[in-house]
Amino acid sequence: MVLRDCKKGMVHWPEGDRNIPVLVEKNGDEILLYFKGYKFQDTRFVSEIDFYDLQKGMIVTLAEVVMRKNPAFPESPYPWIGVCDIREVLRIVQRQNDVRVSVAMELPFVKEREKDDEEELHFFGIIRNLSAGGIFMETNVPLKEDDIVRFHYRFDKMDRELKLVVVWIKAGENGRYGYGLRFLRMSLGEESEVRNHVFRLIFKNNKKI
Repeated sequence: MVLRDCKKGMVHWPEGDRNIPVLVEKNGDEILLYFKGYKFQDTRFVSEIDFYDLQKGMIVTLAEVVMRKNPAFPESPYPWIGVCDIREVLRIVQRQNDVRVSVAMELPFVKEREKDDEEELHFFGIIRNLSAGGIFMETNVPLKEDDIVRFHYRFDKMDRELKLVVVWIKAGENGRYGYGLRFLRMSLGEESEVRNHVFRLIFKNNKKI
């Protein structure tokens, strides 16, 4: 059984640089993906899909999806549904076990557009801890689960632009919010740079003790 405890996923759309969050539901041996957007059509495609399984970690797959209109809409908030057939498990990443380090880095972030007529939202956030799997960030800007943001940072010798997806939210005091974000589609080189940066910071902090 590929999925054990999975409610969320990320579809990497085969056309263009689009990352689409989906609700995941298992119906027997069938895997159903629920899409919030309207701009889809009846189609069949093959693409990489990341499944966020609470027991097994992030499962990166190659899957075939058959898209159709959701018969439960508009009672359901998801206009489109995809029947998913996992063809291959490419890798499983247990990022929740990654070492993390406490930091206090204030950086500019950009929230990506959800609709074509929207503008990108630029804001500042403070990264409070960092790992190769993701970050915890504080800001006064309200975000919601599955929002995608990006930021630039020089982890080693190269400036990187990295994308993250909001996975959980913690409302704080004085209009501030805390967000747990997972890195999205990092290359092996990018992941290695972030992990090495984390260990350098840990070593630097230990020298101060």
